[in-house]
Amino acid sequence: MKREKMENPKINAVLDYILIVLGSCVFGAGIVIFIKPSMISMGGVAGMALIGNYLTGLPLGMASIILNVPLFIFGYKLLGRQFFWKTIVSSVSYSVFIDLVGSYLPLFTGDRLLAALYGGLIMGLGFGLVFKRGGTSGGTDIISKYLNEKFEISIGNANLVMNGMVIIACSVIYKSVESALYAIIVQYLTGVVLNAIVDGSDRQKEGLIITSKPEEMAKAILENLQRGCTGIEGKGMYTNEEKTLLLVVVRRHEISALKKLAHQVDPECFMLVSEVSEVFGVHFKQYAK
Repeated sequence: MKREKMENPKINAVLDYILIVLGSCVFGAGIVIFIKPSMISMGGVAGMALIGNYLTGLPLGMASIILNVPLFIFGYKLLGRQFFWKTIVSSVSYSVFIDLVGSYLPLFTGDRLLAALYGGLIMGLGFGLVFKRGGTSGGTDIISKYLNEKFEISIGNANLVMNGMVIIACSVIYKSVESALYAIIVQYLTGVVLNAIVDGSDRQKEGLIITSKPEEMAKAILENLQRGCTGIEGKGMYTNEEKTLLLVVVRRHEISALKKLAHQVDPECFMLVSEVSEVFGVHFKQYAK
């Protein structure tokens, strides 16, 4: 009898905090090296801290802490104990790193587009590590969650509006419309990299085939693509005919072969193709915490 490998929750918890600290420092490095020297606007508390630093000369990390403290107190119940402490660690790590280490980092003073591109990529990498291990960015996310619970306002819409307002305010302070335009690039790239890390880069294709020849179709897919199918019984409400839905997941490069094969077996089949962010199971990725 095989003994399953038991995970140690204490080791996982320590690893969570180590990666959250690392991710926060990477995020901070992106701001210090690329965003701040190029005077590119940002949303959220980071953007407000940039405004405070620009107007008063207050250290960027200290400004972030001052802005975050009341939000943390306000959002303790909303975040829950675990998320609260991880968010605290993330915010403090980011702020301390910027103020203590930031002055020793090289500053990029070249093309602003390059600064936006690389700044967004590095910040996305940092945020991705934080979110992957169960942390949050805190700040405006807390307000968004409150508005969602109190007034049923979408968290995404609330974040979009608040970040947009901070970006516009930041660009006004910098007296540069381009600053806001570059900020959009930064926000987009940060989101893309963050999602790739959190959701995984194992994006594959899902095919949902509605056919009157399910046995032949499943056999052809198995023999030619070495992929199994799951059959779901259904009924065409227009034709009133019994149909079988075959669900199959394939690698991205196999989708063309799947479409061609499905048409050969049943030219009258109806096929939906969609993208899935992660696939766990035989011949795909194995789940691991």
